[in-house]
Amino acid sequence: MMRFLANENLHIEIVRGLRQANYEVLFVPDLGLAGHKDREILEYSEKNDLIVISGDKDFGGLTEFGPLWGRGKVILLRYRLINIQRIVRNILEILDREVETLRVEKSYVIVLSEPGYRVHKPGEEGKR
Repeated sequence: MMRFLANENLHIEIVRGLRQANYEVLFVPDLGLAGHKDREILEYSEKNDLIVISGDKDFGGLTEFGPLWGRGKVILLRYRLINIQRIVRNILEILDREVETLRVEKSYVIVLSEPGYRVHKPGEEGKR
């Protein structure tokens, strides 16, 4: 079963929605990691085999194009309008569609937004 680490900026209702769908979701503030640097959050997720879910574009920038590229597993939420039910539904759809990527790949960033999503893996790019 996939396990997740919800960054502190993620709305608690998104965390609850994923938990209601029977996913294990750890929440950064509950772990005493609130306020820690993005690098530390990513390192924690790597050590514990967790997929990070975040809406922090700085975090996404570090892992998608910056010095942490090629490390960790990240789902980056880039929604303009906050509709919790839609976001949870979209995450669940991605978890179903990209099950192989999520389980097999050692590193990726999935950027999820209103128009759809794209998957970035070291060495290739894709858009769905």
